[in-house]
Amino acid sequence: MTEARFLLDRSVGGKVLVSRLRLEGWDARTLAEEYGDERAQRMRDEEWIAEGTSSGYMLLTKDHRIASRPLEAQAVYFHDARVIAFARGDLTGREMGDICFTHAAAIHRLALRQPPFVYSLSASGLRPKRLNAP
Repeated sequence: MTEARFLLDRSVGGKVLVSRLRLEGWDARTLAEEYGDERAQRMRDEEWIAEGTSSGYMLLTKDHRIASRPLEAQAVYFHDARVIAFARGDLTGREMGDICFTHAAAIHRLALRQPPFVYSLSASGLRPKRLNAP
């Protein structure tokens, strides 16, 4: 679909969503695939933000507070992360996939946008979130 690469946080579950994204041609990996299951379970948020970003990924998470919590927001800011956070934490993998496909063009355009940023993704679309960082 595009050259954008996506790294999925533990919070999105992983298997259902990553499988659906790949079926549609998205370049997507889970934290467990990228770093091994044991390490992925132990990684602090600021660690996976830094490492995923340095590997060239756009980050997908259900943790919509990533833009407001100081440590995570600073990691996004200092590592020039591109983050998309699902607006609702109760979404299933299937529902998250449906939302991604509905807004695929806008999501992939974000890969070209200058970081750092966090966008909230819901059924109605993408909305920028204020980043609690310098």
